[in-house]
Amino acid sequence: MRFMSRRSHAGVVVTAAVVALGLAGCAGPVLAPSPAPPGGATPAPPAEPPRPGQPPPTVLAGEVKWMQALFDGTPVRVASESDGSMRVDVPMTFSFDDKSPTPKPPLRAVLDKVAATMSRQPSAKIQLAAPGAAARASAMRSHLGSRGILALRVTTTPPSSNDLVVLRVVPGPVAIDTLDDKALPPPTGAFPAVKAAPRSAP
Repeated sequence: MRFMSRRSHAGVVVTAAVVALGLAGCAGPVLAPSPAPPGGATPAPPAEPPRPGQPPPTVLAGEVKWMQALFDGTPVRVASESDGSMRVDVPMTFSFDDKSPTPKPPLRAVLDKVAATMSRQPSAKIQLAAPGAAARASAMRSHLGSRGILALRVTTTPPSSNDLVVLRVVPGPVAIDTLDDKALPPPTGAFPAVKAAPRSAP
């Protein structure tokens, strides 16, 4: 009886071990949690693609690098803005003499290079801001015109600083190759309903 008791006890132990292994196999692999981004910051959402006809923000990136290389080491500052425009700042010291509307040679050199950019970017427009008399902006417009830039592509804006002449090349709309009809709003309500006039009795 003592021998049978030990044998029964061993069978119970073996059975319990088999059941435990079976449960562990059914539980499946334990997935480790995904690592958190460095610094605990949440990942940034993907950038929204440009709408049809809207220029991409980097359309003038090559022009910005070209201008920066040309005027590196000079007081002229070239930068790209958030809307994709190229901004060129020229100090007044190198732009106009006191009370003179005539651009100085350094500013004329900048205008020549900006005109080259405008020629390569036929849909772009340029905004001019020059402190002082309005004749200064007109003289800049005339200089660009002498380089083949049409006047309708040039606009003037109020100066934001008395120490800088600012030129902003703004990218224009791009051609739409294809347009998904599903992206268009429904045409209902395009015109108000017109009630038919009542017929006059004979």
